[in-house]
Amino acid sequence: MLDKLLTPEIEQLIKERNFSELKKIIIPAHPTDIAYLISSIENPIYKLFIFRMIPAEKSVEVFENLDHDQQQEILNSLTNSEIKNILNEMSADDRTDLFEDLPADLVKKFINFLKPQERKIAIEILNYPDYSVGRLINPDFVQLYEDITVEEALKHIRKVGIEKETVYHCYVIGRDKKLIGVVSLKKIVLAPPSTKIKDLMSTDIIKVNVYTDQEEAAKIFKKYDLIALPVIDNYDQLVGIVTFDDLVDVIEDETTEDFEKIAAVLPVEKPYMEAGFFELVWKRSFWLIILLALESLSGFVLKHYAGEISRMVALTFFIPILIGTGGNSGTQSATFVIRGLATGDIKVNDFFRIIFKEAALGIFIGTILAVCGVVRAFFQVGDGWLSITVGISIALGIIMANIVGAVLPLIFRRLKLDPALMSSPLITTIVDVFGIALYFEVARFLLGLH
Repeated sequence: MLDKLLTPEIEQLIKERNFSELKKIIIPAHPTDIAYLISSIENPIYKLFIFRMIPAEKSVEVFENLDHDQQQEILNSLTNSEIKNILNEMSADDRTDLFEDLPADLVKKFINFLKPQERKIAIEILNYPDYSVGRLINPDFVQLYEDITVEEALKHIRKVGIEKETVYHCYVIGRDKKLIGVVSLKKIVLAPPSTKIKDLMSTDIIKVNVYTDQEEAAKIFKKYDLIALPVIDNYDQLVGIVTFDDLVDVIEDETTEDFEKIAAVLPVEKPYMEAGFFELVWKRSFWLIILLALESLSGFVLKHYAGEISRMVALTFFIPILIGTGGNSGTQSATFVIRGLATGDIKVNDFFRIIFKEAALGIFIGTILAVCGVVRAFFQVGDGWLSITVGISIALGIIMANIVGAVLPLIFRRLKLDPALMSSPLITTIVDVFGIALYFEVARFLLGLH
């Protein structure tokens, strides 16, 4: 394996023009490791030098493993002939992924570099909506007809299999090109040569439409533990497959986006170290400005209860505990519900069950923390009724926070919005405002502050 620690040594070999030693290191390496090495080198000339040193049969795979910025940098340094070779040899899904990040005029130029069949595939895939399964399809799959024999099928697989994304599952189509079955290579290999494919295939096919959302396809992969997923058009004709490695990227992107939303950050398209400074400023400050405006409501609440505060200043000692505990509890509930909605474990129809469960959890957790709060308040101020006020407020605050944290993501899902938009800071801000009001109302009742 090539390691980042090897980068200075590689750069030194290039400076010394010690090409024989360099080839001994680069050429036997795995394409993914070579791509990792190229990404770790700062000098663009050195990057290109290493890329040109890679054997032709390995260069496309190395290129596919580079991130998009690195790919564009390499393309800008290659001749038109070299670009044509790479683009035509790339897998259709990886090529589409690259085209999505390139300027429109450059995409148009590169599409013209493609062979007629590859050009047709590229244009067809790019015409599917963003984030649909159609953008991920790979047309390189093994298709068989139902009326051929095992012997004929094996002959066909040997002929075309080397160029296909996977041969472990073969897709059976009718003469009208409609998908009618799927058969594993294992079944074909173990069956007698004269057996018809229609006698081996399974007609219970897990498939998706080209317009299916990528995130939904990822859930189907997980649910059925698939290697590849066939993709059909609106006429039930098989147009391609999606393999697990493509969906892994989708799952990673979706999870990253959800984490960013939960943290009240607008989704950042690039990794942290590659994102621009001012891009991060905008993405992070947008929600912070909104939260600042919402948090100012706490000031109005405190102003409303100014009389109570002036009569018992000690009430203010415990405001940080109350809002901190409530915010943390609400965040826990929201995290569980948002994740459950994402994985499909929780449905919107579970609304009342979830409210009941979170309320029950709030009562038990709130009681435990209320006891802790009473003890802590009594040791600080030595006032029994004030300590009880703090304890009851903590318990009620946690019950309220649990329900708010669970309900808001469910409401967002019902409104067809992303539940992850109910970020932890937003839940905390809402709970802060209502928690403070609840605290002073309890104080008014128990302490007679009117």
